[in-house]
Amino acid sequence: MGAVNRRLRIGLGAFAALLIAGALVAPVVDRGGSGKTCSTALSYRGRTYAVRPVRGNSLVQAVSVGVGVTGGCGLKPQNVNIRSLVGIDPARALGLEGDQTSIYVRRGVCRGVAPGALAACLKR
Repeated sequence: MGAVNRRLRIGLGAFAALLIAGALVAPVVDRGGSGKTCSTALSYRGRTYAVRPVRGNSLVQAVSVGVGVTGGCGLKPQNVNIRSLVGIDPARALGLEGDQTSIYVRRGVCRGVAPGALAACLKR
């Protein structure tokens, strides 16, 4: 009888894990069908920054500069720790603590620049 209860508990745990995974993935899958692109934005000190991908370790995070708010794409606004980037004015671009794959660039700065050339553009 103990084996049946154990199998039932494992099955229920697996089912719960699938439900949670589905709930986390659903907003991403749901956005894909509209044909519109969506990107998160960061608000910090009255400025708006758009997320941009970075390649490799082209930009290094420096010191903590404060707390900003991310949002967009149907996500609830969330407070995040903001870090400056070595050699870049924080008014131009910022990093989210621990995120090495993307940065937030102030709207209008380095528009249309490819990810490989973004670091050079931001350091001007």
